[in-house]
Amino acid sequence: MAKTQERILAKELFFQFKLQKEIARIVGVQEKTIGDWIKKYSWKKERDARFNGTKNQIQQIKKLIGILTEERINLIREIEDSKHLNNTEETKQLQKRANEIADEVSKYNKTLLTLDKENRISLAVYLDVMESLFKAIQLYSPKLYMELLTFQEEHLSEISSKLG
Repeated sequence: MAKTQERILAKELFFQFKLQKEIARIVGVQEKTIGDWIKKYSWKKERDARFNGTKNQIQQIKKLIGILTEERINLIREIEDSKHLNNTEETKQLQKRANEIADEVSKYNKTLLTLDKENRISLAVYLDVMESLFKAIQLYSPKLYMELLTFQEEHLSEISSKLG
């Protein structure tokens, strides 16, 4: 396997939170090599940015909301059962927990809205980033750049209609 391919595979495994020792075994290089690549190419910084990024935060909050919603549904069933058994103290405790969960879900939904508002990018910023990316592609491979011109045009048109 060429060093570039080994490094790409190692990076992918590192982003999956595999241990350096395991990555080295899978890729077939020394553990020190993996450590050197992590430092040289700032993989830890990139992995942390991806893992702690807004998209991941939003996914985690949505997952948590789903879990809490399921818990609240189960509590509502238990409340109905306790009412049939005339167990008012248990019903009160279950209702209290169900209300706490509803409050938590409400707060998480508000957080989602805030994250969405705070992390939207403007069309101008998006276009600047894309222009920079395509200039880099043009320098890297004029042939690839030419192949991507149609994609670039269609993509930017689609994004402009969404963000504009």
